[in-house]
Amino acid sequence: MEHLADQLTLVTVGYNSAEVLGPHIESLRQSAQSPLPRWLVVDNASSDGTVELLENYKGVIELLQSPQNVGFGAACNLGIAQATTRYVAVLNPDTKLSEMALQELLFELKARKAAIAGPSLTAATEDSVEKVDWLVGAVLLIDCQLMREVGFFDEQFFLYEEDVDLCKRANDTGLDVILCKRISIPHVGGGSTERSKKINRIVHFHKGRSYALYVRKHGLRKSLIDNYVAKNHRRCLIALFTFGFRRYTRAKAKLDGVKSVFAEGI
Repeated sequence: MEHLADQLTLVTVGYNSAEVLGPHIESLRQSAQSPLPRWLVVDNASSDGTVELLENYKGVIELLQSPQNVGFGAACNLGIAQATTRYVAVLNPDTKLSEMALQELLFELKARKAAIAGPSLTAATEDSVEKVDWLVGAVLLIDCQLMREVGFFDEQFFLYEEDVDLCKRANDTGLDVILCKRISIPHVGGGSTERSKKINRIVHFHKGRSYALYVRKHGLRKSLIDNYVAKNHRRCLIALFTFGFRRYTRAKAKLDGVKSVFAEGI
């Protein structure tokens, strides 16, 4: 039986993720009964002590430092480019790993000849594996041999929709994307970055921007953007009347993100 280390490379992408990276790494170390796969941690120019924390894991992980925050997809591509194995698991730093779950996910990917596989992101599981249109990018197991001609992450998506876009491109070329609900790799959520007011605005700006980019890229109905804009205009108005300043800031940031796409003539 082949070990994971012979077949798989792990790529964890983080930005100001010091609080969650330790438990993330330890979850696999503590569950592993065999040598760990090569593990690349791509740091997007963190300022919270992430690099200092990872000094404690020399020999367990390899640190790739980006000189600036290049976004999630671009950071994933940096890690994938360094991998020498056919299979790469792209991970958020706030996921709880286990050797068994990774083994089972790899088994399903290979058995079904799929290009991309994802697990249940909660502790709950169902006894099913099904083809899907897209997966959440917190855990994506990728067959790089199948995906090489399709391409990996589109770096115009700084944050959000890059996972949906990747899966759509795989499906559009006849490759399978599968959701393995019987396998659990829990995702805490919201732990990949420290959430200040500034970060929250950036996050919602890119939600709006990436949504508009995705619709434009794939030639979807313009009414989707029109409806998205109208919905967030309503949220702004309601928030102003109810003194919901946080809700206003989120909706306004999304509108600004959409506007940025059209301003650039993308």
